[in-house]
Amino acid sequence: MDTVEKLKILSADSQYDLACACGTSKDDRRRRGLDGKWLYPVTLPSGGYSVLLKTLLSNACSNDCKYCPLRSETDVRRCTLQPDEVARVFMEYWRKRKVFGLFLSSGVIGSADYTMDRINAVARILRYKHNYKGYIHLKIIPGSSDSAIEDSVSLASAVSLNIETPGRKRFEILSNKKDYANDIVRPLKLMSKLTAKGMRHGRVKCTTQFIVGASDEMDSEIVEYMSG
Repeated sequence: MDTVEKLKILSADSQYDLACACGTSKDDRRRRGLDGKWLYPVTLPSGGYSVLLKTLLSNACSNDCKYCPLRSETDVRRCTLQPDEVARVFMEYWRKRKVFGLFLSSGVIGSADYTMDRINAVARILRYKHNYKGYIHLKIIPGSSDSAIEDSVSLASAVSLNIETPGRKRFEILSNKKDYANDIVRPLKLMSKLTAKGMRHGRVKCTTQFIVGASDEMDSEIVEYMSG
């Protein structure tokens, strides 16, 4: 497949992550661009909204998350973009002022750290080869090492990792491969520490998401975990 064909598949597959597109305004909803690619509206602090190029680096995944249509045992057309392909396409969009930033996630390509190396490579190409200083949101892969997370935070404007469920008991219903304490909670704590006010990367936004209804949690549990 060429880059455009892969982007059509991967940008469409990225639709399952709904962060920042769940507002009450019609402008807070995802929409397709005129060229058929998935573009992603986000509300700006100053009011109004702008658009991100949002795609997966790969829809290949070694994980078995029961809620995910791209989990390892499902029969879907798999493909992977190279970091320079993502960077090149993004810069084409950005120079034409069609987008104001990039939202990049991925399935797990073999291992968490190999995947993070590829994700971080995209951001590094944009920052240092193209001298791009704008918005980059990187998803942290569950189970990533401290060094991989630190690398992402140093390159990104925002980072996020899905907490998925309120607690280990609910989480274990969804996956036999991931460990809640090590793969989810540990990275989230580090991300929070690195992006805290007064820290070197305090300007970087850090967020998480629940996969509501994937497990058998009560609404009250989600509220309690949000507070925690």
